[in-house]
Amino acid sequence: SSLTQAISTLRKMLKDSTKSPEFVKTVPKRGYQLICSVERLSPLSADSNTDVEETTSENEVHAAEIETSDAPSTEAAADTTTEVEPQVELPKAQPKPAANTNNWLPRMIVLLSLLLPICVLLFTNPAESQFRQIGEYQNVPVMTPVNHPQINSWLPSIEQCIERYVKYHAEDSMPVE
Repeated sequence: SSLTQAISTLRKMLKDSTKSPEFVKTVPKRGYQLICSVERLSPLSADSNTDVEETTSENEVHAAEIETSDAPSTEAAADTTTEVEPQVELPKAQPKPAANTNNWLPRMIVLLSLLLPICVLLFTNPAESQFRQIGEYQNVPVMTPVNHPQINSWLPSIEQCIERYVKYHAEDSMPVE
């Protein structure tokens, strides 16, 4: 879950081990407990000050309740909290921009990728190809594009191919231009 990932990231940044934690303790079947003291370094706005103070006092009360109910196993943790008092600065909560404002770019790219080929097909005409006639066999004209290289050496093979086609497909229609 995202909470587990956030706690893991926090532990990595604080270099806090899971076996002997100094800052965040895992409470089985309950979640996580902050076991270090926290001091405010920079003043926040008046609204967020009260929220932070309420949250901090609730965490301290909750930590005290757990420590008193489970005193033998948490004495070592209590000792480490008095020895090490890191000053953790709480980052200001930044409001996230609405998700809809970030979606316009991918949507525009998809729309553009669909419209561009359609516009090319609708608004451009292919160049008209010009042909030249290189021969006529059995009343069938043989033509090649103007920009095509000369194929005079192939004319006997083309003639033979057309004659066989006409011979075997006499009932069918003849090739058309």
